[in-house]
Amino acid sequence: MKRTLFLHLGPAKTGTSALQHVLRHHDGSAVLYPRVGLWADGSHHNLVLNFFADYTRPEMVREDAGILLDRIAEEARASDRNIVISSEILAGRRNLADFVQALQSRMGGEPLRVELLVFVREHYERAASLYNQRVKDAIFAEQRDPDVFLAEHAERLCYVNLLRRLRRSEFRLKVLSYHPAETTVARGLAHLGFAPHQIPVAPARNVSLSKIMLVATLMANRLASAPAQRERLIDALRGMPGVFAPPLFIFGAAAIAQAEPRFAADRVFLRRRFGVELPVPDLAGLEATLVIDEREFAGIAAAVQGLGDEGAALLDAVRPYVRAT
Repeated sequence: MKRTLFLHLGPAKTGTSALQHVLRHHDGSAVLYPRVGLWADGSHHNLVLNFFADYTRPEMVREDAGILLDRIAEEARASDRNIVISSEILAGRRNLADFVQALQSRMGGEPLRVELLVFVREHYERAASLYNQRVKDAIFAEQRDPDVFLAEHAERLCYVNLLRRLRRSEFRLKVLSYHPAETTVARGLAHLGFAPHQIPVAPARNVSLSKIMLVATLMANRLASAPAQRERLIDALRGMPGVFAPPLFIFGAAAIAQAEPRFAADRVFLRRRFGVELPVPDLAGLEATLVIDEREFAGIAAAVQGLGDEGAALLDAVRPYVRAT
């Protein structure tokens, strides 16, 4: 029986970290998930970046792409299972066929059947999660307010361009809904061929910052003139209770009005072309929630009280986000 090479392309903030974590720790009895070119999160980012000679990411480690592919081929020859490669970075590569061909040429034998696997998530929820991640990430150190971020990313948060491009490839394309979130990983594993008894309880991975930590970290990103200064502020803020929580709705009415026509059209595209029905949020009366109260402000003040002028500057930056209760 012809084997399948699954290329899980994400995209970002659609449950990829949790799925990659399970696959990395899987014993190989359901699928082969090569332990080659992995990042700490379990993704194959290092494999992909080295293959496409993309050395722009400071986290990547330069390795010989040919050797990495040889190692994968060796693992594949020792197994009769389908193969899974998972990396959100693959989604942006227009020459996926080169990657597949390079792996296939090393394996020999009957050509692999290739399937591209993509998850899609409700647009505003994904936008809030992606914004949260970029604020949290020391490399991005996002400084824009949520509404500016949404306005500038609305088109990229739509799936239509990505999926149309992938449909033009020679490979089969499968689109799955992220929703309901509680079963995302289980449904993804089942699609890859896991039997029910092989599917573990999915761990919580890459949890978002809570509202208070999001506001404080955003201000730290804006204030810090060097990575070391940002890290001092973040280290102090981590002492607050409840620094992680599910992402909140953080966008205002004007940003929603600008983004909604694009998102609505994208929902129709997903339903008609792939039979995927994303949840439609109730946007009436929604207000941005990137505000904190006086009690939460006091929590930030207590966390940074030992930082002198740096702490005082952070509090001055946070103060405009405080609303009386």
